[in-house]
Amino acid sequence: MISIIFFFIISLVNFIFSEKIIYEAENGILNNLNLYNSIKGYSGRGYVGLFKNENDSLRININIEEKGYYNIYISYLANMGTKYNYVVINVEDSSSIEFPENSTFEEILIGNYLLKEGDNNIKVITFWGWMYIDYIAIEKISDNTIKIDFSTLDEHLVNKNATPSAKKLYQFLLDNYGKKIISGQASKAGRFGDENEGDEIDYIRKTTGKTPALWNTDFIFESKDVRDAFTNSNYLEDGKKWWEKYNGKGIMAIQWHWNMKGNEKDTTYSFYSKETTFNIENGIIENTWEYNKIIADIDHIASLLKELQDINMPIIWRPLHENDGDWFWWGGKEHSKACAELWILLYKKLVYEHKINNLIWLWNGKLDENTPIDYIDLIGIDIYSKTHGTQRNKYLEYLNYFNRTKMVVLSENDSIPNIDSCVEENVWWGFFMTWNMEYILTEEYNDKQFLNSVFNSPYLFSYYNSMIFNCK
Repeated sequence: MISIIFFFIISLVNFIFSEKIIYEAENGILNNLNLYNSIKGYSGRGYVGLFKNENDSLRININIEEKGYYNIYISYLANMGTKYNYVVINVEDSSSIEFPENSTFEEILIGNYLLKEGDNNIKVITFWGWMYIDYIAIEKISDNTIKIDFSTLDEHLVNKNATPSAKKLYQFLLDNYGKKIISGQASKAGRFGDENEGDEIDYIRKTTGKTPALWNTDFIFESKDVRDAFTNSNYLEDGKKWWEKYNGKGIMAIQWHWNMKGNEKDTTYSFYSKETTFNIENGIIENTWEYNKIIADIDHIASLLKELQDINMPIIWRPLHENDGDWFWWGGKEHSKACAELWILLYKKLVYEHKINNLIWLWNGKLDENTPIDYIDLIGIDIYSKTHGTQRNKYLEYLNYFNRTKMVVLSENDSIPNIDSCVEENVWWGFFMTWNMEYILTEEYNDKQFLNSVFNSPYLFSYYNSMIFNCK
């Protein structure tokens, strides 16, 4: 009788081994998943899968006696190739997790998360499914492992000739890092300092009574191929008027969706890799058509940045963004080295040749042996999770990669992180920058009640908390 009770406890609830608490997948709540036992190496009564369809999911409910940080592990089998699937903790914290290809069940640490006392849940949802899960395990960790010290942050910009306004902005970011999070908002493509009726900035003002401290624009229409087909003569003038209107108060960030033709004879252009055959490897070889094309575009962009430098406007500059993904012609693992070399070429052309010194260089991309560390001021991560979680594990990954010498920012987001949770978990994004249109103008990602709580948090910097950066 005792052995039967013991087996019941082991198989239907959980068991503790090496301080881990293991929850068998077959005992969770399965949505369109099946139980299997034909592949050996699993624990319990079997394993679940296959996560074939959208919203197929496994949910594990757990009860925690002590609030704190816990490592979360998943034992899985991905014998059909590397897979990515969503893991959601307590509805709030959602991440796309990579499950590398393997041939036997093995455990992967997906990160450490703050779990509350009492009921919690962990959910795995199909993204790119076709894998099996044996169990989910948690393990309490010491609070000492999650303490963060910001005293090691770089005190100066990488450009020793940075303008006084750029230095002042960087010092502002440093002074507030670990104390307050700066609010940011992207405008529609081709808009510079846009606050038209019904647009993003106007919507936030009317909803919250506050204005974001950081505004964002895009040089998307400024490469030569686009200028030949599209002109916006007021674009730069609009930015100058914004700067003059607010007397240099507020922060401007610029990214560059860099449109390119595939070759000299092409009549179409794009920044998407699937829509252009532009060869980035050729682009860093002198005297090629691609190289000359890149240099011509950089020279034009330099002329725009020079006009902004002349009015003492510092810029958080984010070119070659999202280069960890393969959707832009400059991105993807196979272009990692070439992209890093292009970044250095861009830096040297702008700084050394054109004397553009009003930039704070924001790297938003891959972390590997090619990452051009000596030419980077800030580190950016783009996260679209549709939840208000802190994204603490991704934050720590990037912060620790640079030995905590670089500030980490949320360079794009859909749902804004919960500011109170960020404070509690010590996740100090330098700023967030919510993407435009439906990501802010509807309540799908940020409802009005939540938006109000964010912009009226004592831990948030809005425009009215900002300072004047127009200095010589």
